[in-house]
Amino acid sequence: MTIKEKNIKEYPFLENTDEIGELILKYDWAKTCIGDIDDWPLSLKITLGNILHSAFPMFLFWGDDFLCFYNEAFRPSLGVNGKHPAIGKKAIVVWGEIWHIVGPLIQKEPVWFEDQLIPFYRNGKVEDIYWTFCYSPAFGEDDKAKGVLVTCMETTKSVLARQEKE
Repeated sequence: MTIKEKNIKEYPFLENTDEIGELILKYDWAKTCIGDIDDWPLSLKITLGNILHSAFPMFLFWGDDFLCFYNEAFRPSLGVNGKHPAIGKKAIVVWGEIWHIVGPLIQKEPVWFEDQLIPFYRNGKVEDIYWTFCYSPAFGEDDKAKGVLVTCMETTKSVLARQEKE
């Protein structure tokens, strides 16, 4: 089956997921370390389905190359002129300017940070952005971590407001 022949109805975990679901469906996954979407493990489909149908910003790194997935709630965090669409790209490519921060975190045990400064490129420039976030393992059928689930919330406005009052 070619990419153009695929219908979102064939992939229930992608239904009602707007632009992000369409990007996932149309991406040529066969050229990646996780292979064609028809061959994805159930664990990836379930994890993605949960992420894509959540109203809370979430990001997923999956596979040996830490391929990027995220939901519509996370999409605004990427800015107007920035990293979107990052679906299917390797983490080191998408997050190159902060790989020295992100890279070590996705290789470790679960971590949690509150109001952490993580500047990155969006809206045409590098911006100082504050985040409260957690990195947790995303498990495959073999009970081994196959990816990293990121739950996060941008807190830049509240951090700057607090700093202004100080």
